[in-house]
Amino acid sequence: MLVRPDKRSTLARRDSALVIDGFLRSGNTFSVAAFVVANGDQLHLGRHLHGGPHILRAARLGVPAVVLIRRPTDAVASYLIRRPSLTPDDALAEYVDFYRTCWRVRDHFVVGLFDDVIADFGSVVRAVNERFGTSFRPFVPTADNQASAFALVEEMNRRECRGEVVESHVGRPSADRGRQKDEVTALIRERGSSRLMGRAAGWYERYAALSSASRPAGGPRNADESTP
Repeated sequence: MLVRPDKRSTLARRDSALVIDGFLRSGNTFSVAAFVVANGDQLHLGRHLHGGPHILRAARLGVPAVVLIRRPTDAVASYLIRRPSLTPDDALAEYVDFYRTCWRVRDHFVVGLFDDVIADFGSVVRAVNERFGTSFRPFVPTADNQASAFALVEEMNRRECRGEVVESHVGRPSADRGRQKDEVTALIRERGSSRLMGRAAGWYERYAALSSASRPAGGPRNADESTP
């Protein structure tokens, strides 16, 4: 798998403890931060490559993986705020390509729905432990742990953005992005292909069903082969 030199350190390798990846703006950075807060920073994580081949690589190496997914309208709107040079169809095509590619190895990952990641990432980690026989410590969303996770999210953003926290990029709630979201969402509905949106929505529903089917008995404490 070809990656940029600055991304090689986060590429899955045989001694990676876990791979956490998804389409951009789907809770990637918060998931990594929450995992590190709960388990420390000594374990290698494959992360932040945002390409389906990364999940295929994890499956080939036998590394447990979490595939993150967010409803396409929300994920694509947030992505377009970060990458305004893209069209809605560009972003929707990327979304469809990512999840279509990962589906080939669906027996080798756990699904992390965005709502579960934000409300109780620990439930996602418990699903990983149940599925793969691992013993990672689940993230407990206390006020202190949440503050530590968001501090780490901002630190990762500073590393990416030359020492600054950039509101269009940072992986936490942002008032600046919130103000733009309605406008961008309207643009997606106006200019985006209904066919592509339908396919993206179909993939989301398929992953949501896979998440429900693969959760441990009792589910979170908190709250077919045809192509869509």
